[in-house]
Amino acid sequence: MTIPIVDIASWSDVHSYVRSGWLFRGQSSAAWGLKTSFERLCDRRGIQADDRYRLERALLRDFTRSLHQYSAHVPRPDCKIEWLSIMQHHGAPTRLLDFTYSLYVACYFALEAADSESAVWAIRGPWALRESVQALKESGKSDAVRLKEIHENDEDVCFELVFAESTTCAAIPLNPFRLNERLRIQKGVFLVPGNLTKSYMENLESLPESDNEDNAIKLVLSPSIRAEALESLFYMNISRTSLFPGLDGYAQSLGVYHPTFIQ
Repeated sequence: MTIPIVDIASWSDVHSYVRSGWLFRGQSSAAWGLKTSFERLCDRRGIQADDRYRLERALLRDFTRSLHQYSAHVPRPDCKIEWLSIMQHHGAPTRLLDFTYSLYVACYFALEAADSESAVWAIRGPWALRESVQALKESGKSDAVRLKEIHENDEDVCFELVFAESTTCAAIPLNPFRLNERLRIQKGVFLVPGNLTKSYMENLESLPESDNEDNAIKLVLSPSIRAEALESLFYMNISRTSLFPGLDGYAQSLGVYHPTFIQ
């Protein structure tokens, strides 16, 4: 199965894809597939499939032993999904792939540094969750229904459901119970592959009807819409200034769009 592709030649065409419950991810090149930072690391270093689960656990263990040296906030030991979200936030290789509930936030990330066709991947969240939970249940994980709403004391169980060594392909919408600042501001959510021995795209395309536009779409954005889109997003208060609070975000935003660009 392949994800359907829709070409977007006008910024006005984007608005019709604002849909409740959908997850969006912007990428600056339409040529890229979906791939986690952990998958890229393993591909780059030639890590074999059978060793990937062991490496994932080792990286998490190292991070949990060291975070207290850098941060005053240290999650509880059983909040492993929160630990992984902090790792992802700070650039460590993880199985988490960043999505957002906001189409416009995804468009910003797709267009801010694009110099050719960019893309927004759109996945219907309830469909991905339902089919992933069903796949996990069929593999013997009867507690998979707990992934539908994670509570504060559920993270350890949910972590084992998703991150234990498994051959079950899935694409699971997931967030820790406690959201960090970036997840909250960017309306963020992770879409997590269930089987580390397969590529991210193989996990996603294993879900029934992933080739149906009602469930998944790849929006290919023409470079001709970039200027209008970034101006519109600027006045919607979507820029690096708002998405990455602090001096770095503000300074970086000045190189993407500023009102004087059109004067």
